[in-house]
Amino acid sequence: MPPASLTADGAVSHATPVRPPLGEQAITVVLPADFTAFCQLHHEVYQHFAQHLLADHDTASDAVQRALGDLAASWTQALASHRTTAIAWETLTHRIRCARTPASTPASALYALAPAAEADAAVLHRIIGLSISTTADTLGTEATTIASLLTTFDRRLAADRATALRACWRAATHRCTVHIGRRSGTDRGLPQATTA
Repeated sequence: MPPASLTADGAVSHATPVRPPLGEQAITVVLPADFTAFCQLHHEVYQHFAQHLLADHDTASDAVQRALGDLAASWTQALASHRTTAIAWETLTHRIRCARTPASTPASALYALAPAAEADAAVLHRIIGLSISTTADTLGTEATTIASLLTTFDRRLAADRATALRACWRAATHRCTVHIGRRSGTDRGLPQATTA
């Protein structure tokens, strides 16, 4: 089987040559199999998350692709740290912050009104529809931490002075959402990585 690489839309292709200037030899970029599998497992969630925070589909796709490119460049270190999913999430959210505009989406406005960890958990679990365990896996943390973040977010939302947060939350949750898989603690039905 030829070496795997990631295409611009997040799909896996094999041995993609880069077209060099005339007279030079072609360059083939080969991605590690574990990185390719990681992308297959997380790309769909990353794409949905980015689309909820960025107003434009192309901007969201670009942010995800750039984040995965950044992760590919430091994959060996990310994998060795035993915090791979947390590092990947930090990389993704950094790229989304760089791409976000003041008029992005109601979901992106949550981040000005609540801590990022709470907003991440709320968007992934309550808007995108991931289970608590899958949300924890995506963020690189424990399910108990996610449950705690959601409880804290609920208290923040219920506070007397949280009018702006409640308005923003209503707008974010009424936006057209696409739920991935089931909300229970079971798998969400994303593509599974296969090995050759």
